[in-house]
Amino acid sequence: MLMKNSLIVTCLLSALLALAGCEPAQEAQVVEEKPRMVRVEKIVRRDLPIYVDVVGRLIPNREVVLSSQVAGILMRYNVVVGSAVKAGDPLVELDPADYRLALKQAGANLLSAQARLAAAQNSYRRARNLLPGNAITPELFDQAEAEYKASQALVTQLETAVGIAQRRLDKTVIRAPFDGYVAQRMVELGQNMAVGEPVMAMADLKTMRVRIHLNERDYVRLDKDDPVTVKVEAFPDSTFDGWVDKVGIKADPQTNTFEVDLLLDNPGILLKAGLTARVSINTDMLRDSIMIAQSCVIFREKGKEVFVVDADNRVTARKVELGQVDGSSVQIIDGLVAGDNLVITGAPYLKTGDKVKIAP
Repeated sequence: MLMKNSLIVTCLLSALLALAGCEPAQEAQVVEEKPRMVRVEKIVRRDLPIYVDVVGRLIPNREVVLSSQVAGILMRYNVVVGSAVKAGDPLVELDPADYRLALKQAGANLLSAQARLAAAQNSYRRARNLLPGNAITPELFDQAEAEYKASQALVTQLETAVGIAQRRLDKTVIRAPFDGYVAQRMVELGQNMAVGEPVMAMADLKTMRVRIHLNERDYVRLDKDDPVTVKVEAFPDSTFDGWVDKVGIKADPQTNTFEVDLLLDNPGILLKAGLTARVSINTDMLRDSIMIAQSCVIFREKGKEVFVVDADNRVTARKVELGQVDGSSVQIIDGLVAGDNLVITGAPYLKTGDKVKIAP
């Protein structure tokens, strides 16, 4: 009976296997690769200007504080703050009465000395003519000669005194040393001025100066003939061309920066001292540079990379070395060549070998 049951089970298994062998084989399922949509840009070379951008403040090209060179009472001032003046214009006048009297006295002393000189000269000439004939003694001749030379010296001394008195009188009028504007007045009428006391401040605004400080990396690129562009915040629609005037040769020990002075013309005296100036200096030009958008660069642990697309529309990761930054663009020193098709959107989701579809 047991043998019979085993035979039945065996037959059933054989029948099932036979039926399974008669069913058609299922085809293997193939998953079609779906390309990612990306945008690309062909790499071209271009010149890259290098700019140094700094902020400074406008100051006058020349500024001077005028002081009184003689003592006296302030009698008149001819200008007020903001007045435009020419070189030589009288700004402030002190009471000249005492100085006129001193000049008059010095002149009188000089006239007296000149008269004595004329008499001494005549005596000397007569003594010189009489000496060869022994009409006078050598002692008398020496006396006449000494009086003549002493009179000459006195006249010279008094001429100097007259000159000094005249200069002191002239200094009672304080004049403008150059064309410019009155920036400040420090005196009032009737004020008793001492020698060296400040009177007025003048500024030359025809040309404005911007003093900036550069770090050593920017400083070593700077040349005197580098183009300079200045924008003033108070006049955002205007741009002013400038030029490098003075370049410091020693760094500030506290800031480790170098002082540089720039100049720019001020047509119509539009610019005023104290305004904020944004300076841009074109210090260099990198020829035939490869520039790409900074957003194209992917920063990974193993380095910086970008993706390029080949002729079969498959992407390859390229490691790149970055250089100068120009706004939103960055220079590629190594890793890309002209003609490469750079992926500019969709790169973070790619890996080498992926199929892509290029968006129009």
